[in-house]
Amino acid sequence: MRALLFLSLALVQAQYYHQHHTMPRAKFDDVTGAPLNDAARSILQRHAATAPAPGAGAAEAFDSLVDVVVAAGTWKFVMLECELDGRRRRIVRALQGLKYHAENYDVTAAPLKALGIHVRVVGGGRIKRDDASKTISVYGYSKTFGRSPGCNEATAEMIRAALPGYRVDWSDEGY
Repeated sequence: MRALLFLSLALVQAQYYHQHHTMPRAKFDDVTGAPLNDAARSILQRHAATAPAPGAGAAEAFDSLVDVVVAAGTWKFVMLECELDGRRRRIVRALQGLKYHAENYDVTAAPLKALGIHVRVVGGGRIKRDDASKTISVYGYSKTFGRSPGCNEATAEMIRAALPGYRVDWSDEGY
């Protein structure tokens, strides 16, 4: 039940971010991944900041993290490593409506960091989820966060475990 609540929270966060974000939408260079405006620079600054000491609710939030959230369609994704009190978990997020890897990071990491959970980007790329054919493809890389050898293969394995009814393939090719 908690996992369902956190899955719902991730989807609501993505919708809220997209609809109510007070800054202009973050823009990153499609070739280099460099931030092109203050909104993009702000995301990367928050990414570099360390989390405060763990607070109330941190352990419950950490234990309730959903490993994989992948929206239907083609979206950029990030694999994140979350750490609390020496325990580590990897999670994958490809949220609907978010155009950049850094937005997926920001929407997912901000509430976790506020609780004192350390979050870092392992890698990213693109995920295409086709519910009609029950297929998922993981490919490419993040220009903002760089290439991460093994990330796409590990992401595909996590998706297979989370969504066993889907045929999942992966490649490091493409963007």
